[in-house]
Amino acid sequence: MALKFRLRGLAETFIDDVMCPNCGIYGEDDVFFSTELTRVTLQGIVVVMQCRKCGEIFVPRSQRFGVINPTALREAVVKDSKETGEPVIENFHAVCSFAERLNSLNKRRV
Repeated sequence: MALKFRLRGLAETFIDDVMCPNCGIYGEDDVFFSTELTRVTLQGIVVVMQCRKCGEIFVPRSQRFGVINPTALREAVVKDSKETGEPVIENFHAVCSFAERLNSLNKRRV
């Protein structure tokens, strides 16, 4: 069963299966992985996962992105940024950097 992430009328992302790069646990749903750190970017929804077994934070490379309405997505991302004070996240690579920073912070705490 694929994981589906949708913002109605704006964007969607699908992930068929996931494997933790740290401990190797495999799954096709959110039983072994948390997706609470997922980010919406100007390129669409980029899923960030955290392994429930080992705590590793990562961005699955097998994501399939779909942007339904690029103009409306951009407007929604910019509006959300203004309301929350969070910076606009440009793309997949920026989210990967975000996940790497979170991982290094988590590993320092342990």
